[in-house]
Amino acid sequence: MLRDTISANQLNIKQDVNGIFLFYDNSRNKYISSSRESFSFGLDNRNISNNRWLTITSGIYSNLSGYRTYRNSTITSMSIQTQNSSNCIFHIRKNGVATNISPIILNNEIGKSLDNLDINLNINDYLQCYLEINSGNVDYPILLIELAWRE
Repeated sequence: MLRDTISANQLNIKQDVNGIFLFYDNSRNKYISSSRESFSFGLDNRNISNNRWLTITSGIYSNLSGYRTYRNSTITSMSIQTQNSSNCIFHIRKNGVATNISPIILNNEIGKSLDNLDINLNINDYLQCYLEINSGNVDYPILLIELAWRE
């Protein structure tokens, strides 16, 4: 989400080499686009009690593939939702590396939204999501990641 209200007389707008208009976001201290792209991960299962990779389009597990970014971008927000109150961690990873770029923890919650993120991705990075169950079961988990384009 673009955090600043930009008046027409401010010179905080520029165009990148792809023709995308970028606005200066003071909270992130960088130029990002007002247009966004969203990627979703999920599982069409209930009673998930073991750690699992979440799927992308057509049910492909994200450890086998992932969403590839086609421009330099910044993750600006994420949202997760489950059908039941859960104790789990959604591990957001990139490029097949087990290091988390951002974990999201549900602690007896059915969902959570984070809209103040500032996580840079480069062109051709690809995103994956791993679900770690801390206790109990998770039903129908969904993760949505929003990207803004950057220089």
